[in-house]
Amino acid sequence: MAKRVSFVGITVFVFCFALVIHIPASGAAEKGPIKIGFIAPQTGNFAQFGLDMISGAKMFLETKNYTVAGRKVEVIWEDEGAGPDTAVTKARKLIKNDKVHLVAGIFMTSAAYAVAAVCMELKTPLFLPISGGDDLTQRQSSPYINRLSVSGCDWGHVAGDYAYKELGWRKVVGIGMDYAVGYEAVGGFQDVFESLGGKMVQKIWTPMNTMDFGPFIASMDPEVDGIYDMVSGAMGIRFLKSKQESGNMSKKGVMAAGTVTDETFLPALGDTALGVMTAHNYSATLDNPKNKELRDLAKKKLGKDSNWGISSSWVGMDWILRAIQNIKGDVENQGQLIKALRAVQMEDSIRGPLKMDEYGHPIQDFYVRRVDKAGTGYQNTVIKTYTKVSQFWTWDPKTYLSKPVYNRDNPPCKFCK
Repeated sequence: MAKRVSFVGITVFVFCFALVIHIPASGAAEKGPIKIGFIAPQTGNFAQFGLDMISGAKMFLETKNYTVAGRKVEVIWEDEGAGPDTAVTKARKLIKNDKVHLVAGIFMTSAAYAVAAVCMELKTPLFLPISGGDDLTQRQSSPYINRLSVSGCDWGHVAGDYAYKELGWRKVVGIGMDYAVGYEAVGGFQDVFESLGGKMVQKIWTPMNTMDFGPFIASMDPEVDGIYDMVSGAMGIRFLKSKQESGNMSKKGVMAAGTVTDETFLPALGDTALGVMTAHNYSATLDNPKNKELRDLAKKKLGKDSNWGISSSWVGMDWILRAIQNIKGDVENQGQLIKALRAVQMEDSIRGPLKMDEYGHPIQDFYVRRVDKAGTGYQNTVIKTYTKVSQFWTWDPKTYLSKPVYNRDNPPCKFCK
């Protein structure tokens, strides 16, 4: 009898032990794929940017075999459309129906603000690899919102400093698209430029999808030293070509936000863009091994050079996967995922060292670029690097945040006629 009890006990022990050692094998795989919802414009004025964003994200994921921490990554791609309403609809669908663990992408600033509100409401992390919108990581910052891009003010701050100190400009006219990113870029330029002693004597706002820039250019003060330009996309091409064909303004220098001379638009701009300077966080000409790898891959797979859309989604997806790897793929633990997204640091990304500030915005290098001829084409040649740029420029964050956000009327145009 005693022998029989011992045999039963051993049998039970072996069975239980087998169950115990089997559990780890089910781990990550049994949780299913990590789901990311990616929203980008595929139609409208910014469609090319959106398609490039998707290409950059896909190329990076392919290098990782769509896998991180032993789990497959499933991306659900959605069209941002031409305005925030479509983006909001897509974000709600991704979170409620598709049950994504994270939402990424978004190009237009207005769409980013709207989708951020949805993600905070539904308590889902939002990661922005490209979209601006100052207050997303300033007065309205949230643990749910992180971005690895620029804000409108970043472009303006760097450009305002360079225009005054390096170009010797003292009087400028600012022109921007008549919505948030235009206000923020022109406002950031004006704030820094005037703090140094310069004067913005005119501000012009152009409606979305403006076709004829002739009247706007004709209204510009011909006595200014240069133009600060935040008119981008297909509109940006039309503006620069109209400016080149104009009379008094054709010889005026242009300092612009980085998207204005994105590598995507250089072939269409042609000689019109020669000499145009931009402040941006990326240039295809950056001379480092990782950027060379990306450029080679873009030429092989897409038949073109890397650009802002491609590079931003590439480094953005790299950032997301590093965060997920750091929590061993446990994206179901949302609090852990949120902390991980803000804690990543890159010492050698394709565009230089990167880390997040406490508001969810990158501290990063900015490059002043000039459009030059390169062989039979054109390129954004880096002529100056600003290292470790903060979204608050050189101001203390609390002081900066006590001021109203840059908008259509702020800063006031005290030197306008």
